[in-house]
Amino acid sequence: MSGWCARWLRRWTLAALLLAQVARAQEPAALPAFTLERLEVNPGPGPLATGGGTVLRDGELRVMVLGHYQHAPLTLNAKGENIPLLRSRSTAVFVMGWGLSSRLQLDVRLPVLTQREGDDTLSQGVIAPTRHGVGAPRVGARVGILRTEDDDSVDLAADVGVFLPLGTQGALARESETSLLAKMMVGGRLGTNFAPSFELGVLLRPTAVIQVPTLESRELGSELRIGAGLMTVGSPLRAELALNAGLSWKQARGAVELLGGGRYAPREGVELFALAGLGFGAEPGIPLFRLLAGVSFSYMLGEDSRPDTDTSIVHESVPLPTPTRRASEFQSEMGSMIPGPGEMSPIANVSRDRFVLEGKVYFRSGSTELPAESADLDRAVEMLLTNPAVKMMTVDGHTDDSTAETFNPRLGRGRAEAVWRYLVEHGVAPNKLRLRSYGPEHPAQSNSTPEGRERNRRVELLLMLPTTQEASP
Repeated sequence: MSGWCARWLRRWTLAALLLAQVARAQEPAALPAFTLERLEVNPGPGPLATGGGTVLRDGELRVMVLGHYQHAPLTLNAKGENIPLLRSRSTAVFVMGWGLSSRLQLDVRLPVLTQREGDDTLSQGVIAPTRHGVGAPRVGARVGILRTEDDDSVDLAADVGVFLPLGTQGALARESETSLLAKMMVGGRLGTNFAPSFELGVLLRPTAVIQVPTLESRELGSELRIGAGLMTVGSPLRAELALNAGLSWKQARGAVELLGGGRYAPREGVELFALAGLGFGAEPGIPLFRLLAGVSFSYMLGEDSRPDTDTSIVHESVPLPTPTRRASEFQSEMGSMIPGPGEMSPIANVSRDRFVLEGKVYFRSGSTELPAESADLDRAVEMLLTNPAVKMMTVDGHTDDSTAETFNPRLGRGRAEAVWRYLVEHGVAPNKLRLRSYGPEHPAQSNSTPEGRERNRRVELLLMLPTTQEASP
């Protein structure tokens, strides 16, 4: 080969190599694997956006289904202009929690998502994220350390969530390795109507780098998580406000999100909820705004979960126990216990045409178990069986205003059912009894002290005379 041919060959080879390198440099780059989502929905009782320090009751199963929309959750800077790599993301989240004991809760979460990329991702040299996919499953455990229902001043819990490296590749919904979020949560009461909550956590995850020539470089890794919330309590309709923040110590960047919403319990064991929020900051996962709505169902495993009704007769909804004594046995032993004119009764007072039993039945916090002995219950049985003039008695269950009891809508009913069963087992006719369930709205004493809360965890028995149509607590 002549010398000029060899020179031309070398030149063409060098040009081809340069063109290949330029072509490779212009190929769009894929985003690294990382979890974009920042909002952690609480699978247990308490606030939605913060933990509150409470755990599910022993044997309680809670299932949540929610829909979640985020607008512009991933925005990066390109030459001074913010470019949305994701314009929107919609997620359906399925959550299940189970109270393994009164201090241990287990939960699992699975997100399914669809999302819409920005208009010019390819022009920015980025491969658009996968439009549909399944996010990383989360498996968690929460341990209750302090509980207000045990007369502790606050609710305190430790929570650990493990995110498995499973899910759809390229959907920005999973990590390359297992990640972990550990939090300490505390909650309490502020007066009678508000429940504040705080949490401090650490997210441990592998480092991921977004590195595209046309966009600012971002390094994502472990973070410090802080949350604070305030929720109203004591009624079926509750409001909630939450402030969540994250600080990345890789790039010393912070992000804040403000959320507000409400929750409504139309019936026992069912709750509807909705939240909306604004994001402040440019960290990935902080949207311009987000909307969230869903429903949760709670069920006590092994217990009757039918709803309370103030007008229902108890024997229509509760299995009848076997009576152990008959009315004739009491009538042969005792005279009438209803006082005549000018007489006083040790357990009954006459007020506005009704008899109110002075002897109440008290319960331990969070419990529906009757005390081992109750002389007041025995005297109530005697009064009912020896006085046919008493046509109806209401059995009213009450709770205190502690966080554990206000989040347990079945507690008042469970206590009333326990007393009802005792009465029927001792010969009282079921059609003379009506069961009603209340929460903390009718306290017998102030809930500001442990002694007052103890007196409010009770069942009251109201004897209704023939002229009385309704008794009020």
